[in-house]
Amino acid sequence: MNKAEFINALAERLDGDQQLATEALENTLDIIVRTIESGESITFMGFGIFEKRSRAARVARNPHTGESIPVAPTMTPVFRPGQYFKSVVQGTNSLPDDRLAAKRTSSHKSFAQPENTAGAAATTPVAAVDGTPSDPSATPAKRGTKRSAR
Repeated sequence: MNKAEFINALAERLDGDQQLATEALENTLDIIVRTIESGESITFMGFGIFEKRSRAARVARNPHTGESIPVAPTMTPVFRPGQYFKSVVQGTNSLPDDRLAAKRTSSHKSFAQPENTAGAAATTPVAAVDGTPSDPSATPAKRGTKRSAR
């Protein structure tokens, strides 16, 4: 699929509005490029992460002559697919028929609205100003050592 075909497919979903589809795609791509260029990353849960990575200086070889050629360090854009995206491509998950494929809801319970909010404050431990729980029994158990950065 090329850009024109993508815009046509997007326009079909936007009630045939070709102009809106073109502007939506071009502005989305512009935001991605500008954000990555500034050094930030963009994360779409379940879909993937766009980020900027540095490549170290290295020595390459000319395949015809075998001559060593120094290559300067560079920055490159990278896309890392999310777990849901990978599982759909690998065939372990199937695409839903009744909703958007990339529209994912959070699996974190903290984002969901509680059904009964009455008395919720009484059962939830209150954190002190320094961030530690006021109830020592509410302190989570340590899972292990913190992994070092790669």
